[in-house]
Amino acid sequence: MNMAQQQPRPWTSWHARTVQVPAADQPTSKPDVDAEVHLRAMVSFSGEDDAQDKRPTIVFLHFWGGSARTWSLAAPAVAARFRCVAVDLRGWGGSASASSAEGYSMADMARDMEGVVAEVVPGGRQGGVVLVGLSMGAKVAMLVARRRVVNVVGLVLVSPAPPGPLVLPESMREQQVHAYDGEELARAAAVGVLTRSFGEENKELPRFVVEDMLGGSAGAKAAWPMYGMAEDVSEGLEEVKIPILVLAADGDVVEPVERVREKVLGKLHEGARMVVLEGSGHLSPLDVPEKVAEHVIAFVEGLGSGGRFIFEDVTTYC
Repeated sequence: MNMAQQQPRPWTSWHARTVQVPAADQPTSKPDVDAEVHLRAMVSFSGEDDAQDKRPTIVFLHFWGGSARTWSLAAPAVAARFRCVAVDLRGWGGSASASSAEGYSMADMARDMEGVVAEVVPGGRQGGVVLVGLSMGAKVAMLVARRRVVNVVGLVLVSPAPPGPLVLPESMREQQVHAYDGEELARAAAVGVLTRSFGEENKELPRFVVEDMLGGSAGAKAAWPMYGMAEDVSEGLEEVKIPILVLAADGDVVEPVERVREKVLGKLHEGARMVVLEGSGHLSPLDVPEKVAEHVIAFVEGLGSGGRFIFEDVTTYC
């Protein structure tokens, strides 16, 4: 399939949904964190005609600094074959902010995603979900799968942040907190650090990339470098016995291939597979969206009716 020729217009046939995520019976972080949060999701199915569809629904989670639009170059090709949902995580895009600085923990965002799945996926959890998470979104996806509240039948972890704790030196942490403080800083991060093709190949960076970085709430911008990276969601992760595909990138300076192999793949069950995308930086859904879409489609199609398969090769380069 020539993805470049068949790529639909971004968000054609998608519609926006606002999802109210209710309070948890037991608070997942601190007691004073929000009773509820309103999240915005882009949905690629009607929710009525698809009610009997037994195939999984694909749920996309973005990186720190992104929104559902992060997936707008890759997701439409996937949506041509499967039901898809792309979510603005709390504090980003069109979603509401948390009511306190402590409201952006991995557990809070995992609970949000569980609420989105319960609200948006036709028939509740009938066909199960495949979570496709990028960077911070991948860490959230791993926690959702580990918690087993929703029926996650597969994970695609794209340039994933490690599930274990990462504590930055104070100077580096402060630098990251302010990385999106202005348009010039945000663009420099996007072109010089997070992507590869837009600097080396002189491609035009999509306008929404910088807009999303600037548009995040102050709490959401600070939370990831201040405490989100340091959270440990790795306990019991190797017991999550579902198909898992890790997509690393050969030009990723944020999560280099060897660190992903050691800190992510090494924490998963032995059947998990890693593919290294060539010609891409950290944000492969922007650098090489066709490749990302191809791998997501192949992964979901490979699940089959039983939702199980074992990879033979641990690492593939493409």
